[in-house]
Amino acid sequence: MHKEAELIQQKNVLMLKILWGFFGAANVINLLIEGKLAPVYPAVGIVLLLILTAVVLQKRWPTFTMMLTVCFLFVFFYFLIIGDPYLPNFIFMALVPLLSLFYHDYRAVLLSGILFVISSAFFFFTLQEVLFPGLQAKEVSYLISFGLFVTAFSMIHTHLTRNLWRRAGQSEERLRTILDSVSIGIWTFDFSTMQMEVSDGFEQLTGFTSKSFRQNMTQFNELVYPDDEHIFQKAQQDMILGRSSTVSEYRIVCRNGEVKWVQNRGTPYFNHLNHMVRLEGVMIDITDRKQMEEKIEHLAYHDELTGLPNRTLFSKRFEEYASKGKFSLAILFIDLNDFKEVNDTFGHDAGDLLLKDIAGRLTGIVREQDMVCRLGGDEFLVLLVDIDESRVVKVADRIKESLSEGYLYQGYRLTAGASIGFSVAPSGTGDLEDMIRQADEAMYGAKKSRVRSYLSQQEKVASQEV
Repeated sequence: MHKEAELIQQKNVLMLKILWGFFGAANVINLLIEGKLAPVYPAVGIVLLLILTAVVLQKRWPTFTMMLTVCFLFVFFYFLIIGDPYLPNFIFMALVPLLSLFYHDYRAVLLSGILFVISSAFFFFTLQEVLFPGLQAKEVSYLISFGLFVTAFSMIHTHLTRNLWRRAGQSEERLRTILDSVSIGIWTFDFSTMQMEVSDGFEQLTGFTSKSFRQNMTQFNELVYPDDEHIFQKAQQDMILGRSSTVSEYRIVCRNGEVKWVQNRGTPYFNHLNHMVRLEGVMIDITDRKQMEEKIEHLAYHDELTGLPNRTLFSKRFEEYASKGKFSLAILFIDLNDFKEVNDTFGHDAGDLLLKDIAGRLTGIVREQDMVCRLGGDEFLVLLVDIDESRVVKVADRIKESLSEGYLYQGYRLTAGASIGFSVAPSGTGDLEDMIRQADEAMYGAKKSRVRSYLSQQEKVASQEV
């Protein structure tokens, strides 16, 4: 059934209930005042209402049923006025156009208006002496004008109301589109029923239907990514025990296994006795934002070309180890010898690919607790932890051997020799700037002499040219 037809059918059902109620109340009032029921109109009313009930229950012709309801109302008043030509009965018939406003439908309003104008003229001329004593024939125009006025008013009211509904529907549709585009789910937990109700947006967000949340009270908890359960539990405690609103961010596992970041905003609600009656909130998909934050954070601490840690992260890691003072620390300063020739001969794209390859080789040589950093250009730093000088030399030799393999580019093998200088702090409490300076000086000494040499200082410093 079309959406508009469904709405008319709902109104038909409600109108039928109202008419049964009015009819029953009118008979009770008449019985109390007159002491008896009228001989005609109760039977007519019951017959008309039974026919209307049968048609409404069919649910096949909503629009026809709406028009039939309007017609039956006039038929009932015809029998009522003819059986008891009493002016108040005619006045009650004038309420039918107003009752038709219940449908907010031009067809029902126009039909009731036309029937009222025709009925007014008919009863004026047939029952003038009884209903309208003392009025002349020309004064029927007042009744007709009144009917036209009521009809016009009802049409204008219907037009304005439908416009407001249309705008509200458009706003709702826009809001739904916005909510769907940002993947927002609205949830409510009722303490009286101990049931969770969620909006349709939850299915788009999690893959689980709203029905599954109603049937399984723990479904909401089971969504939470295991490592983030403590965040979820903390938010629940703040709402229930702390009786305050919360904003928390954690990961959830969707029905298809996808992991998403969400922001969950929850608020407790209380009754007039200050008893908590429900929790309400919204869950928003913030995966894109989190990925962007992670990307920004990664760029803040890593080299954009090679993906290696930059100087900032390198310094941070060095300070972490130095603060412990338990491990010896070594800094290797690596400068590529013939990298400029690679750029000049094959172009910067080839140079970039060579740098990425070298970064991968360096990372593969060191251990997990060590760190490789690109200072910029063709310079690299390596932080080695818990290592002595002889083992530092071995690492430098492995770097030499690895870099000698070169990188295959368009049929050419690109190689860039390296000059390496290193500085060792056996106590693990060396100053980073001093160690880098000493390793840099040793690297330049190695680049000039092109032989292995060692220098004795307070911090042992060695250099090697590869």
